[in-house]
Amino acid sequence: MTMYIRILTCCLAALLGLTLSAQTYEDGLQRSTPEAEGIRSETIADFVRALDEGGYEVHGLMILRHDKVVAEHWWRPYGPQYPHAMYSATKSFTGAAVGFAVQEGLLKVSDRVKDFFPDLMPAKTAPELERLTVEHLLTMSAGHARTQYPGSGDDQVRSFLAMDYAHEPGTSFAYNITCSHMLSQIITRVTGLTLYEYLKPRLLDPLGIRDVVWEMDLDGRNMGNGGMHSKTSDLAKFGIFLKNKGAWQGKQLLNREWVEAMTTPHIFQRPELSEEENNKDDGGQGYGYQVWMGRHNSYRAIGGQNQLIMVIPEYDLVVASNGQIGDEAGFNQLIYNMLDGMSPKKLKPNKGFDLQAALAGYELAHPFPEASQAPGERSRTLRYRMHQNAYGLTGIAFRFDAQGNMTLTLETGEAIHNIPFGLDDWRMGSTDRTLLFGGTVYANSMNTTPMTTAGWCSWTAPDELGAYYLSLFNNGCQERFRFSFSPDRDELTVTVVAPQPRRFQGNPAPAPATRDITLTASRIKSTY
Repeated sequence: MTMYIRILTCCLAALLGLTLSAQTYEDGLQRSTPEAEGIRSETIADFVRALDEGGYEVHGLMILRHDKVVAEHWWRPYGPQYPHAMYSATKSFTGAAVGFAVQEGLLKVSDRVKDFFPDLMPAKTAPELERLTVEHLLTMSAGHARTQYPGSGDDQVRSFLAMDYAHEPGTSFAYNITCSHMLSQIITRVTGLTLYEYLKPRLLDPLGIRDVVWEMDLDGRNMGNGGMHSKTSDLAKFGIFLKNKGAWQGKQLLNREWVEAMTTPHIFQRPELSEEENNKDDGGQGYGYQVWMGRHNSYRAIGGQNQLIMVIPEYDLVVASNGQIGDEAGFNQLIYNMLDGMSPKKLKPNKGFDLQAALAGYELAHPFPEASQAPGERSRTLRYRMHQNAYGLTGIAFRFDAQGNMTLTLETGEAIHNIPFGLDDWRMGSTDRTLLFGGTVYANSMNTTPMTTAGWCSWTAPDELGAYYLSLFNNGCQERFRFSFSPDRDELTVTVVAPQPRRFQGNPAPAPATRDITLTASRIKSTY
């Protein structure tokens, strides 16, 4: 089944509010048409159709040529104004921060890592630590025997410094996210600022990257390896910045030489393979300073589930995307498939083809594909006292407005959570609720705020209400409920549906699902 629903009648889609216009959020980027920048609109439409047919769950997409946005779309309920988890795409921002520190004379890539942490040195260290430098962290060539380190904050630094070695530093690539967080720790050591505080006046503010949420470790340092939450347009801006070698709107913010070093391979992932074998796969094209190299002389910042900035300098092209995608290679190939159709000259537009209309109907699959099967409730509140359970839920309430939209209230001994759901449509809200499956979205101790949610409910039978909400803030955080009412509404069975493990493209079969959680409740009736 396709991951998206294609609404063929685009005028109806616009009328029903099924798409979010880019004009609802002002990001400061220039706009143009595809043909004015040498791309056929049909090429872009074919690309998005191929994503849909391939089952790629894209949340937001921006295509830029010559520093101008030529196409953009968000798959509702996602929109241009909502921050999205960037995961490991954060690392490339960390690489830029190190460049600013080098530019300001605060450190050198040849500096030894141990010299930044004299107070955290373990009693016993390996001899290779003497030769481990900042550059080895940047290129993920630390040479450690393992890439997992217990603890958080200073405790994790101690674990990192105490690690045994399998290779001489600088000789072997191993993807190591803690190398990136060690760079954040070093930035804080040499500046007295968190990574975010340091980057804000130097990079984020000049590029107009605002409202960033950036997770912290337990000692209050921004995660250098992930944890940045920002908008798709912020990825696009950073892509332009990298493509223009550290310049933004005519001003050189970061040394050109540093950006060239970031986007040049310093080490290769699989040197044992032939050049011909490596050229078949983006994963073997080399690694720069917290940036991945790719085919067609491209490079990219990439985060888990394909939070992507791809830059292809020879085509003056930037593609920025957020999503929940496992097949990164397949996604990349669909981008490369567009290249042959790009021209250095302006193209004559096809007046009979409307790209915006062609993209307007793509959205996430509806959680309940069919409209409500019963009238449901209107302008009514139902309150219930939960029977004894192991999950801390003491009360639940349903507040239906005149249109049938519902606000769900979940009460525990410590908190009350209100989550809105649209009837047969998405409704936006926010919560910091702990999920019964999967735990918290992110602990607030990591400096995150309540997540933005999109909720949808539908009457699947006269006495059964289905409800589903997802986090726009962080992939995979979602809850699905089935509320079964007695005909008189006096008794309630609450089923929290176990999430089905996802099979991403090209990945092995997932583990079996957890069992549903079933709870019961009785209605609280007014005594008046």
